[in-house]
Amino acid sequence: MKKTIAILIAAVLAVSALSACSININLNVPTEEPTVAEATTATAATTAASDSTATEAEPKASVGKLEDYVKTAAENTVTSGDGKTNTLRYPEILLDSSDAKAANKELADKFAEAIDGTRGAYAIDYDAYLNSNILSVVTMSKLDGGNTYGLCYNFDVTNGKKLNNEDICNAAGRTHDGLMNDLKEKVTSYYDDKWSSLTGNEEYRTKTLSGDNLNAAVFYLTDGGKVSALADTYAAVGGGHWVVQFDL
Repeated sequence: MKKTIAILIAAVLAVSALSACSININLNVPTEEPTVAEATTATAATTAASDSTATEAEPKASVGKLEDYVKTAAENTVTSGDGKTNTLRYPEILLDSSDAKAANKELADKFAEAIDGTRGAYAIDYDAYLNSNILSVVTMSKLDGGNTYGLCYNFDVTNGKKLNNEDICNAAGRTHDGLMNDLKEKVTSYYDDKWSSLTGNEEYRTKTLSGDNLNAAVFYLTDGGKVSALADTYAAVGGGHWVVQFDL
């Protein structure tokens, strides 16, 4: 009997020892799956690192100085019939793009002969402005016979592309409709102050203030990003056609 009891006690002790070892082993084995908090933290860290890398990989395009993008293509000094001497000049756009090449051809076609004296002109000059990445170039001329003429171009200097009126509106933080309303008011005021005394001029006034004519105006940016426009005006006097600059 004593032998039987001793065997049972030994068996119980062995089972207890095995259970204790099993518990200790389980407590020391690491969890294979991360907790929700750990997974969230790891994902956030990875995303932040990815965003940082993406930001560093996309540097802003460098914008140079105004003289990097425009120069005088040709100039000449002429003396008009009244004895006044003027310097005539027109610009060349220094951007390597098809839009810039087309603009330079148009400028040369319009003004080259006037510069060298082949075709009469007594005033040709240009202004150029650089606002951030937007280059605006405006050329104005006065031709014999009383007409004036103008060409205006806007370019994104980072890619050489020509910009339209909507692009200029967005860059200036103005709406297209708002600028068109301002333009109509300015043209109307200018026109009536200058030509109200003309007789038989109603047809020209209507043409000048028509939607088609005003919509053909070209917006551009001057110093400080201010918006101006080049617009056609017509009147029953002189050459009948003038291109006028309006500050909006």
